[in-house]
Amino acid sequence: MSSSLTLPLNSEMATLALCGGKGANLAQLARAGLPVPGGFLITTEAYRQFVAENSLQPAILAALAQADVAQPAALDAASRTIRDLFSQASIPPEIA
Repeated sequence: MSSSLTLPLNSEMATLALCGGKGANLAQLARAGLPVPGGFLITTEAYRQFVAENSLQPAILAALAQADVAQPAALDAASRTIRDLFSQASIPPEIA
């Protein structure tokens, strides 16, 4: 499994820019032979396509604009809103 949208979990190409921090760290652990659950990495390009095809960016930005970083409850509410947006969105066929 390898494309511009996914990478093998132990990929040498897994960088912060390409797979995000968690993905890059998991790939590094897998390459080091540490016990990492099986799986694959979703690239930042796949994330961008998902957000674009579901027109999520305006709603994400609106949720963040309402969040007061000094108020944990407001951050939790923004997080829930964004999580719900993602949960209700459709995964484009080229990503699935």
